Amino acid sequence: MNENQKDFFRKIKLNYWFIRLRWIACFITFLLVLFSFKVFDFLPDKNFWYLIALVVVLAITNIIYLWLLKKKILLAQLKEIQIIADLIILTLMVQFSGGIENPLSYIYIIHVILSGILLDRKKSYLIVALAFVLYSSVAVGEMTEIIPHYSLTIYPHTETANNDSSTMDVEELHHHSHELSIHSAHYPPYVWSMIALNFFLMGFTGYFITEIMENLRTEQNKTKETYQKLEYVLKATNAGLVLLDKNLNVVWYNEPIKYWSGIKLKENNNSVSTIDNWVSSEKIFAKKIINDKTIKSIERKKIDKKGNIQYFQFTIAPLINTDGEVYQIAELIQDISQKKIIESELLHTSEMVTLGTMAASIVHEVGNPLSSISTRLKLLETEHEPNYISKSVIMLQNEIDRIKRILMNISQFGRYKEAQWELCNVNEILSETIEILKYHKSAKNHKIRSYFDSQITNIIGIKDQLKQVFLNIGLNALQALQDKGKLQIISKLEQGYVTISFIDNGTGIKKENKQKIQQLFFSTKKGSSGLGLFIANYFIKTHSGKIDIENRPVKGTKVKISLPINRSRNVMLKGEI
Repeated sequence: MNENQKDFFRKIKLNYWFIRLRWIACFITFLLVLFSFKVFDFLPDKNFWYLIALVVVLAITNIIYLWLLKKKILLAQLKEIQIIADLIILTLMVQFSGGIENPLSYIYIIHVILSGILLDRKKSYLIVALAFVLYSSVAVGEMTEIIPHYSLTIYPHTETANNDSSTMDVEELHHHSHELSIHSAHYPPYVWSMIALNFFLMGFTGYFITEIMENLRTEQNKTKETYQKLEYVLKATNAGLVLLDKNLNVVWYNEPIKYWSGIKLKENNNSVSTIDNWVSSEKIFAKKIINDKTIKSIERKKIDKKGNIQYFQFTIAPLINTDGEVYQIAELIQDISQKKIIESELLHTSEMVTLGTMAASIVHEVGNPLSSISTRLKLLETEHEPNYISKSVIMLQNEIDRIKRILMNISQFGRYKEAQWELCNVNEILSETIEILKYHKSAKNHKIRSYFDSQITNIIGIKDQLKQVFLNIGLNALQALQDKGKLQIISKLEQGYVTISFIDNGTGIKKENKQKIQQLFFSTKKGSSGLGLFIANYFIKTHSGKIDIENRPVKGTKVKISLPINRSRNVMLKGEI
């Protein structure tokens, strides 16, 4: 049901309330007329049938209103029509039952109050004006004897000698007040004072009622807007909401709660007890919340009627009044079954990615030393110089040892034991790296030049990791060179850092690839795993360093590695980033 439909039914309900109120008025008016004439004899007998006729008219109009309401005719104007008709009928009743002398003439105030409740400000003020005009018309009409005045016997009346007290001026009336008693309705000071009194009563009543109702309507609209926002949010998130009273009984719930608890959309007598059982496991937390006034969030597993497992997140919060007391508990419920499935799949995928990354990194790490070993063995087939053979054997043994260390640390990718953190000579590691690079197949027809700063001191690090970084970056540079290319490897001491620069005059890096080249599995080379720079960056971060990559102004690329000379020894030994 949308808001327009709700407003329509509210108006229908309000009109039915007004009709019931008028039936009560008919009954009470009939009793007053009956007692006034048949028991107390307050009015002339001829007025009895006038007033009974007006009661009948009031009843007939009520029947007409009921018919119009059922036929949905003039629904928008029905309240205004009823109030105006009632004022006219009331005016006639007042005129036939003593005029403004009758205390019941103050019933006009009731119609002013009703108009303020049922109508908007402008229409309410128009009703106030109409009520005042009708009352004044009766008062002035009787005073000027344009309409007859029917005296109530509860007021004593004495006739003047000429039977025309209206011809006396105020001083004469005051002078003869001890000799006679006149009709109040014919006494101008009384009439005008009553008119003035009713003007202020009706005006102030109308003003205060409309002010109160305007404030109530404003607050109602705000509440409605807040409710609509909450409703839209709940619909958008498909969240359920349950409200519990202080005794933890269910007082309200929305559609998702019905669906999850197995209740049909049409409410039944057992729906509240069913939902009460469905949220019973959370009542322990709700009791704590009443005492602590805190918000708690818990997850629950529930099984539906078909035996399917569903996961729900319950956020339980207290609703606190202006006195700081908890008067209700709100339970916001979300179905997180799909989220649990996705989390499980992501966890599985993450594990598979980790396993794949580890496997690929092992292949990559072992591949480089194996390539060096293969290249050196082929060269040994043709080279028989003893010194070269001796150096080659040492290099081959070092590469084999490096492969062993890589395999021993498979379960600790990127992390090494404390014993492997040591003082490292960067220039020495670079020299060993260059020796391997020179005989790599990628170095064919290319020149490698090195410039080492002799002032560089030893740094604490992991030699195998640093050697692997230098080797990966050096191979990348060689593979980017064109025929007869040049690679420069420069080490320097710069403001507390040892910097190692690999400068080539190769093809450079495309602008769109610059932010991606250090990402896992990204590579622009055919057949490459995309792990070289990723591993290098990881290792350098382990040493609290950084890698900067930039295209040179003329041609080629510069990769600059910065390693701090001083680091906390505890961090060094743990190998933490």
